[in-house]
Amino acid sequence: MNLESMLKNKTRVIRRTPSNEALEKVKQGNKFVVVDEDFDGAYVPRNYTLITMNYKQDKFRALVPQSLLFFMANPGEGNADDALDQIADFYGDAGEFEEDQIQDGRTSVQEANWTTCGREAYKTYLINKLVKGTGRIGGDGEPIPEFNDETLRELDLFDDYVLYRTRAMAAIALNLDINQIKEFGVGDVLKHITIRQGKTEKLTREEFKKVTCWAGSHYEIKPEYKNEEGVYYKIDKRHDPGYMSGEKVTIHEERDTFDVKISQMQNEIRQYREGKGKKPGRHDEALIAQYVNLRHIAKQNSRAQLDIQPPKKEESK
Repeated sequence: MNLESMLKNKTRVIRRTPSNEALEKVKQGNKFVVVDEDFDGAYVPRNYTLITMNYKQDKFRALVPQSLLFFMANPGEGNADDALDQIADFYGDAGEFEEDQIQDGRTSVQEANWTTCGREAYKTYLINKLVKGTGRIGGDGEPIPEFNDETLRELDLFDDYVLYRTRAMAAIALNLDINQIKEFGVGDVLKHITIRQGKTEKLTREEFKKVTCWAGSHYEIKPEYKNEEGVYYKIDKRHDPGYMSGEKVTIHEERDTFDVKISQMQNEIRQYREGKGKKPGRHDEALIAQYVNLRHIAKQNSRAQLDIQPPKKEESK
């Protein structure tokens, strides 16, 4: 039963203690335990806090660890490794319970959107792991991050293969063109393609016969029409000589781009590190993505920064 159904169908029950189901989840170390029955506040499990969460027009209660509450209320303070694990656990448990709890915006501290706060706090702790200070001030007056060499070394960010692909990730996110890509120096890692946009018209039988010839088993476009300036043809290569179907595209725009996805770069980095005998940590992919944001993207276009989600529990196995 999802959260909306539970809120509509629940009956108000007052208990002295939390339900056995809730206590079992606490015992298992869950970071987000929904409580669908009210109970005496004196019996909140040790090291847990009872918070109120919003769902559309309704509210419900949940138990979360006090330490997690500290990390989320004071992002950047305390042990970063512990914070990253706890926030990721919380985010995963909350997401498994009801994905659409992740809403935009925040309310008061007592009625905060905890999942959204958790995601923002997670990003802050990633920065804490990567950066040891603001360092010097750039020409635009903005502080330049001073990265933690120890963390970068653990992530293989001094390795040319890995570093090369982080730059490629930034180039893709910033949607740079061929000329702009030169300053990143990663053109050979990105597969180059040409995108053609224009007006498409279906060929008549007369036009089809004009631009094609029978090649013995199918039609081919005649050589003089293959490189016609501003126009190109697409035909169906069928074995049936009576089937004459194709299109004429008059090009309005032609631009160069790269046919590579950020996820492909991330996979290559992970496989390369594993090939070196390293077992990537639970938060390594998020740390590398945040490094790309800080090092390359934020200054040029903050809106293009890579989206970062805390990893689910199963991803840590």
